[in-house]
Amino acid sequence: MASKESEGRAHAPPAGRADGTAARLSRAARPFVPRTEGARRFRSDAPGRATRVEAGQWHEGSLGDPLHKLLLVESGRLDIEGAGGGWLVLRGHMIFLPADRQFNLRIDAPSVIHAVHLDPRDAAWRHEGCWVNAAPRLAWEMVAYLLQREPGDEAMQACRMVSFLCGEWFDNPRMLFVPAARSPGLRAVVAYIRDDLPAASVAGAAGAAGMAPRTLHSHCLAETGFGPRSLIREVRLIRAMEFLALHGLPVRAVARAVGFASLPSFTAAFSHRLGVSPSEFARRVRAVAG
Repeated sequence: MASKESEGRAHAPPAGRADGTAARLSRAARPFVPRTEGARRFRSDAPGRATRVEAGQWHEGSLGDPLHKLLLVESGRLDIEGAGGGWLVLRGHMIFLPADRQFNLRIDAPSVIHAVHLDPRDAAWRHEGCWVNAAPRLAWEMVAYLLQREPGDEAMQACRMVSFLCGEWFDNPRMLFVPAARSPGLRAVVAYIRDDLPAASVAGAAGAAGMAPRTLHSHCLAETGFGPRSLIREVRLIRAMEFLALHGLPVRAVARAVGFASLPSFTAAFSHRLGVSPSEFARRVRAVAG
């Protein structure tokens, strides 16, 4: 019978591969600079179109495109960043990119992404900036329909319906978002969380920033919208979602890997934040993305 120690090693997170959460935190600690050169695979000037993009390594940026974009991640992951921070969009999830927003887009592992290009005049976008949510079955069905249609009236009508439905699809709390750190102290905090996530603490973050915990709380809340404790918990949950969506790790191993003291505390935090248990989240990702 395998020991608990060997069982833990067998279910440990994969090492030596591209790390989406760590890379996202690294970029959150640097000033945002939109990429303006190079080819584009996620731009269209004509609404009513859907495209399927397969890529292993890809990076493009924009100073602002004329159309809204709905991007659905069938496999792999997608990293989007803007001036206010960035999103790690996982398998089975989607992101809405409003027209005219500056962004950088990165793919760092084999991925399949579907893009729908939407006319901003078809429906008002209610949020400030980008937004992420799990992609419902209807979104996948609408994308499949559009991919089979030539540009024309039928495709335009379908895209108008997608624009209208986005108001419902993104009626959720902000998720998978890492705010940008602008001051040297908060950049040090983000780097500390990136490098020591399982053991990260408010005291450790305060030490990295060179501030008293109470002073750090005020600065962190003002700059990121999170207190340091909440920021650490949010990054842990993003990392947990990444493990569950991409690596199929057991829930107990995920809880331990991201720094929760116990499985019940992890399950409670995950369920409170996302409205589903970790095991149900993993099941839904597998079911939606196929």
